[in-house]
Amino acid sequence: MAGVCSIEQFGNIVANPAREMSANYAIGNDGRIGLFCPEGDRSWCSSSPLNDHCSITIEVSNSAYGDASGWPIGEAAYNSLIKLCVDICKRNGIPKLVFTGDKNGSLTFHYMFAATACPGPWMKAHVQDLCDKVNAQLNETHTPTPSPVVENGYTVSLDNGTAIFDNANGKKVSTITNSTKYTIVEDKKVGYITYGRLKSGAGWVVVKDDTPKTSPVAASAVVNNANRIVKNDIVTISANATYYNGNTIPMFVKRDKWYIDSITGDRAVLGRNVSGSMNIQSPISVKFLTKIGNNNTQPQTIKVGDWVKVVNNIIYGTNKHFTVFVPKYKVLELNGKRAVISSDGKNVTTAISTDDIQKI
Repeated sequence: MAGVCSIEQFGNIVANPAREMSANYAIGNDGRIGLFCPEGDRSWCSSSPLNDHCSITIEVSNSAYGDASGWPIGEAAYNSLIKLCVDICKRNGIPKLVFTGDKNGSLTFHYMFAATACPGPWMKAHVQDLCDKVNAQLNETHTPTPSPVVENGYTVSLDNGTAIFDNANGKKVSTITNSTKYTIVEDKKVGYITYGRLKSGAGWVVVKDDTPKTSPVAASAVVNNANRIVKNDIVTISANATYYNGNTIPMFVKRDKWYIDSITGDRAVLGRNVSGSMNIQSPISVKFLTKIGNNNTQPQTIKVGDWVKVVNNIIYGTNKHFTVFVPKYKVLELNGKRAVISSDGKNVTTAISTDDIQKI
């Protein structure tokens, strides 16, 4: 942290939007651990959006200030760091904590992504000790099983990127990060889909999909009929639907209503839901969609100086969300559909599409 802080003090820093920083976890000087950004979300920590998107970031309090001190970390905070790393590795399928001195290891430091001395001499000197102590505990809890068949469960091969859900047919919370065999300790079948609970406790994965396949003739009929689905139509999703690549669609997506963002042949892209709370940009075959309406809203005229409310908190040109702190924002700049808005009427908050704001 480049300072001696409690998790409450760190929380006050993160809560200030002007600081434009955060971390998934923070560890106070007394060893207490705080979660400030869920692991499934990107923190603003390492000066690298790419790294922040794929890493779980941790800020650790020092026990003394300044270069002369070497920026040490106290025993309580260091012990908590070891325990937290073990827990993160176990839940995310990371078999070993490895420091390579560059970006290729499973443990990286801030200085690899920015011109900074962070995390300081003390932590750099203890990096191998940290890895050794974390891996010792991982080895204790992850002793290799001599047979793929285990008591009270069975193993399945899961690829990197396989979705992990909080419950059978629930919300996606993470993904598999290491292609290998995983132990399933419980099954639940929801409709045509069988979900298995991971022994690690990370959540549930799809282990079997018996969804019936729709014939090509039926799909063609949907595409070519007079009431065909086009961009900006509002649609619902059939119960047996899968995404265009065959992956499972979570139930919370199937239960909602969606605007079509684009369409090519039988490939439609789901954009925003009707409430404006999500923009998933997910491809799906039109054979799984039923048209229920169309977005006939006329384009609104927004000018520089107008006050607007955010109806969809997506950063312009991305699929990333920003936090809406205030009920209205002032438009500072306009360039086509790209609007720059401000929460205080002076300083830039973000860029956003004019489709995602509404004039007050």
